[in-house]
Order: sequence, then C-alpha cells, then structure tokens
Amino acid sequence: MKILGILGSSRRGGNTEVLLDIALKEAEAKGIEVSKIPLGSKSIAPCNGCLKCMTTGECVIEDDMQEIYQGMLEADGILWSTPVYFWGMTGQTKTVIDRTYALSFPELKLANKVGGLIVVAASRGCMSTANLFHMYFRYNSMFFAETVSGYASQKGERIFLRSKSLFCLHLRRVFTEQRPRLQKLPAIPHEFQRLVASLGIADTYIMPRHSPHARIF
Repeated sequence: MKILGILGSSRRGGNTEVLLDIALKEAEAKGIEVSKIPLGSKSIAPCNGCLKCMTTGECVIEDDMQEIYQGMLEADGILWSTPVYFWGMTGQTKTVIDRTYALSFPELKLANKVGGLIVVAASRGCMSTANLFHMYFRYNSMFFAETVSGYASQKGERIFLRSKSLFCLHLRRVFTEQRPRLQKLPAIPHEFQRLVASLGIADTYIMPRHSPHARIF
C-alpha cells in the first residue's frame, strides 16, 4: 500500500508542508509506504496543448513530470497539499494537474485511487480551492477523501485545523453509502481499509495567532 504526497508549495518547511508531513507520518506509523514530491524543486513545463496524448496515452514533454506520472500510477492514494494563492491552488500545482490529462488515455489511469487534499490559507480561499480538486477527482473517477483546511498568517505560525480526520470519516462514508449506487466500480479491495485508517491527521486543534495582515504562504 502506497501513499504519494504532493507538496504544491515552494516554501520548504512552511505551514503546508508541516501538515502534509503530519499526515504522511501518521500513514507511515500504520505500516503504509509513503513518499513525497516537492513541486518547487522540479522542472515542469506547462501543457502545450498538442493533444498527442489522446492517441498515444503519453505526454511528449520530457521533464520532471515523468517522475510524477510514475509516482501517481504506483500509488494507491494521492495526497495533494497546496497553499491558497488568490483563491486557488499554486501555479506549480495547477501545471501538474493540467499535465495529468495524459493519464486520461486510453482510459482513466487514476480511476479508483483515493484522492486526499490539504489546503492552507491565511484567511480565505480554502473552499474555492477544494472545489477545483473535487471536480478533478470526480473527472478521474477517484474516491475523494474530504479536505483538511488549515489557517495561519505567517510561516511557522500555529495552525488552526478546520477538521482533524475527515479523510478517514468521509472515505468510510464513500465505501458504505455511496459505492452501492455506483455501477461501474469494482469491489473495494480489503487493503483499502488500511488506507482509510492511514488518512487521519493529528487529533488536536491548534488555535491561530490572529494577525491583521493576511499573507499567502
């Protein structure tokens, strides 16, 4: 069982990476194999719109995205994490999202994987960012484990978490309530139960220090 964490922030050691590391540490403690890709250290070109992937099933651009493709295909769960930049994900994250269009052919290669999300904002934008990911997960026929949102105004500031373990709770709800209404999905493998258990994060809420200045991070 593997979980891939994708860090969409270029600020290493910042609040987004802090929460991602907590989640991956919890998964690793339960025996899950974890890995992390920091997008800020990768060279990833934007999609050039050539559409060759629609016939070949592969992206023609040779860069660090090839490593990310491999990690996503090998993972059972993909945990995205991004700060909020102007009510949306970071540019690096959106570039990777766009480039995964190549994984849609000749079939949805991310189908039936579990998608999770950590979003961190100074004061607003978590919902609009999460909505984009929600549509992305649905397009790829992935199981969507609910968003965990963090709020803080400065790097290293104590973070207020909107929810502590919605990954686990929502994913169980997908299995028990939603899946019986989905006709084309295969039976959920037993190993997914371990994945569900791994997707919770810290049990404590940490109240933020209030700041009059909203900063993105």
